[in-house]
Amino acid sequence: MFGYVRPRRDQLEEAELEAYQAAYCGLCRALGKRYGFLARFLVNYDMCFLSLLRSSVKEPAREARCWCPARVCGKKNCVLDPEGYEVPAACTVILCYEKLRDNVRDEGFFKGLPARLLRLVYHRAYGRAARRLPDFAALTARQLAALGELEAAQSPSIDAVADAFARITAACAADLEDPALRRPMEQVLYQTGRFLYLADALDDLKEDCAKGNYNPLRFRFTPENGALRPEDEAYLTQLTDSSVNLAGAALALLPLRAHEALLENIVYLGFPSVFSLVKAGKFNSRDQIRFTKEKNK
Repeated sequence: MFGYVRPRRDQLEEAELEAYQAAYCGLCRALGKRYGFLARFLVNYDMCFLSLLRSSVKEPAREARCWCPARVCGKKNCVLDPEGYEVPAACTVILCYEKLRDNVRDEGFFKGLPARLLRLVYHRAYGRAARRLPDFAALTARQLAALGELEAAQSPSIDAVADAFARITAACAADLEDPALRRPMEQVLYQTGRFLYLADALDDLKEDCAKGNYNPLRFRFTPENGALRPEDEAYLTQLTDSSVNLAGAALALLPLRAHEALLENIVYLGFPSVFSLVKAGKFNSRDQIRFTKEKNK
């Protein structure tokens, strides 16, 4: 996925940081057990947030020391919650697989070869995940097709394209039977998806302008050398701030049993911090150390 949904680690208590890391490792472990070892490489910050959100309305799951394949030897704390990770793990595989499909379409034959090969690697895992969540897999395909049509038409509507993607993330809670849980959780995830799309659009704007790729910001505004004018950037910041506030309001409606401070940190502090780095051109989804240094300034 994108990697924009992160906590402000410098503002977390030690216990909260340990809980976040244990949830991340728990999702990684669940991916490996359900979809094979290579599926572990699909674990990401965005879907860790989904895991935390869904588990927050339940009693805290048990933690244990688990083997970590990223270490030569040694174990890390991870959440042992087989049932709780079932939907987040399936959503992770489906979304990552569909992102590969999107990359194949956008990059052309030769540049898209790595994505084509990875699709073959994860084809079986995707089949398992799609059988587990057939409605979610079908909705994801429909929404991405709708998004593709908007892109082909070079739509200048930021709301339309962000909505097409946000409906996918909101559907990660569609299986919940209790409307008191489902509706606010869908709204949190919808606003998260909206934030993700806007942050990614701004992050890719310079490259998209250089390559002539579709980006709604190219057609809604008039970028100069791949950058938005200050007034346009301020408008985009208002849109992301709105998503932060609406996600926070929906989060307050959930009967949280765990992770309240951690989730609030991600929404109210993590989202704005990441977007500030994106605006400054300093965000790197693979560089946690750089992210930590920047946010402490």
